[in-house]
Amino acid sequence: MTGRVWILTDRRYLKQRMPTALADALRDRTGIEVRVVQTDGRVSEVGGLDGFTPQRGDVVVPRTRHPYALWLLSRAELAGVASLSSSSAIAGVRDKPQAALVLAAAGVPTPCTFVADTPTSLRSLPRSVFPLLLKPPLGDNAEGIIRVDEPDELERLGWPHGMVLAQCYVDVAGVDLKIYGAGDQLWAVRRRSPLLPAGGFDDAVPVPVDGRLRSIARACQEAFGLAAFGLDVLPSPRGPLVVDVNDFPNYTGVAEATEVLAEVVRSYLGVGVAA
Repeated sequence: MTGRVWILTDRRYLKQRMPTALADALRDRTGIEVRVVQTDGRVSEVGGLDGFTPQRGDVVVPRTRHPYALWLLSRAELAGVASLSSSSAIAGVRDKPQAALVLAAAGVPTPCTFVADTPTSLRSLPRSVFPLLLKPPLGDNAEGIIRVDEPDELERLGWPHGMVLAQCYVDVAGVDLKIYGAGDQLWAVRRRSPLLPAGGFDDAVPVPVDGRLRSIARACQEAFGLAAFGLDVLPSPRGPLVVDVNDFPNYTGVAEATEVLAEVVRSYLGVGVAA
């Protein structure tokens, strides 16, 4: 097996478990050359060399959602370099209104979801659909999500994002599920909702992946084309509801995920893609 692993990431992720744990596993247990490229503060000349020089047979592992990093990933893909998750797949899950369309087309259960040009336009909805959770069109780790309990609150809302995705609030007593996937392997943990204020319990507790969760996870994986992914799922009275899809999660609470993910990455080495 030949080739190098290039991990594209940001400063903020280097403080988390991933991608450092993956890089260590690849180096220590397989001897594969791993280069971690932190994209903060970098400048690239179009058509020039900038230190990020993957070749065919290498694989790029993006643990990032920064537009510049995704531009670097696109450049590598155009040169025929394989990537764990493609730039288009990452863009597809980060664009939340677009992701909602993909989920609906795949038949994945979600809370009732609306898209509007601005939050003010949501005043035309019946009062019965409130409370609503308003989400920015380019989502990132639950940042910018606002709960609106009454239509009148929309007039006073400061919203810098323009377009808005709104989902009906589902009360799950502050606990949701996180489903993690890496290749063919799936895990699930029960955790404290990321929408709650800081405090309380924070430990992720493993739970079985039953048939319904497995079906939902595979549908999402296939629809978005992700080798590594995470799903935020609400265990509602009418069954599990997917409220977010993300690429390359932190796999919190799943110790064995690092080794599984390392094997998935190794399978991409030496492959290359058509430029």
